[in-house]
Amino acid sequence: MKNGLHYAYPNPSSTTPGGMTYRQYLASCLAPVMLTNFLSNDAWQDYDDLASTLMMAVDAIIEAEQESAK
Repeated sequence: MKNGLHYAYPNPSSTTPGGMTYRQYLASCLAPVMLTNFLSNDAWQDYDDLASTLMMAVDAIIEAEQESAK
């Protein structure tokens, strides 16, 4: 796992030619949980804050997996 651009699923999608990347897959798994929390409390200021937190979480997961694979 060198970066978050390897494919999680081989199924073709309309957004990427080879299917969903692992980074996209992680974001799609975390987004519903984070959005529910966004709507139910004041954890984030706005949607931009929520989106940056989501991508930081995804990047942290990928980085932790890379470190544990070494």
